[in-house]
Amino acid sequence: MSEENKQPNTTSVGAQLKSAREQAGISIDELQKRTKIQKRYLIAIENGDFQELPGQFYVRAFVKQYANAVGLNGEQFLQAANLTSAQANPEKAPLQTTATPADAEHPTESRTSNSGVKEPATQVDKRKLTPIIALVVVVMIVVAVVIFAVAKTKQESSTAAPANSKVTVTNNDAKSKHKTKNQKQANLKAGQTEIKVVPNSTSDFTVKTGNATSKLELGASQAANATVKVNGNQVWTGTLNQTAGHQVDLPKDTKEVNIHLENAPVSNVKLNGQQVVLPQPAAGQDAAKRDMNFKFEA
Repeated sequence: MSEENKQPNTTSVGAQLKSAREQAGISIDELQKRTKIQKRYLIAIENGDFQELPGQFYVRAFVKQYANAVGLNGEQFLQAANLTSAQANPEKAPLQTTATPADAEHPTESRTSNSGVKEPATQVDKRKLTPIIALVVVVMIVVAVVIFAVAKTKQESSTAAPANSKVTVTNNDAKSKHKTKNQKQANLKAGQTEIKVVPNSTSDFTVKTGNATSKLELGASQAANATVKVNGNQVWTGTLNQTAGHQVDLPKDTKEVNIHLENAPVSNVKLNGQQVVLPQPAAGQDAAKRDMNFKFEA
């Protein structure tokens, strides 16, 4: 059998990783903190259930991170386990519906009416549909009557209004909502920071804060490189690990902060003491090299 046709023994891979974790004295919860991989995926890897992982890319990425976290060489482990190119997460076969023995033997079996006369199954089904069809027709008639009545009422109202009359419309609801929103922004006190993910984005955030200045804290459970830009200017680049994090003081006029992480799954970012979590990467996006973009709003 050629090297290309070899398939990884997922059960053996999971057993080796679990054994290495136990020898290192690392619990599954501690491993989750170190790798930033959800606990259920770590358990699935140990059990050899690679089909539970999000996709083929995550099989290799998660196994490599797991191996590194328990003291193994992740790249060498992937090669030894034949996970560098093998299909470790085959697509599940489509579900097939199975007919019951009775249906298979009598697909067009006739039914017997109360009078003892056999009726074709198709006629019985049509008879069951009759009340439903009648109900739909009644509903359509009622809807048509309501629409006609509303249209007539509008026409009569417009006809009855004098030609020289003036109508003033006050949008109290809109004013009330606008006032409430302004009050909420005005009530953001010192020490309060609000961070929100931009809808449909995997890297952008909006920030509102009552602080005059802000504090950005970077850390990592393993070695990870990071770069920080403030208002388009690079202010720091370096390596993060368990013992060496980095803090950046953001000035009052900060409008935008951009962070590039080379090993995002093991990195962590805090802004004014709040942990900021990246959304799941988009399909085809590199899970390790990620960007975080903060836009500060007034």
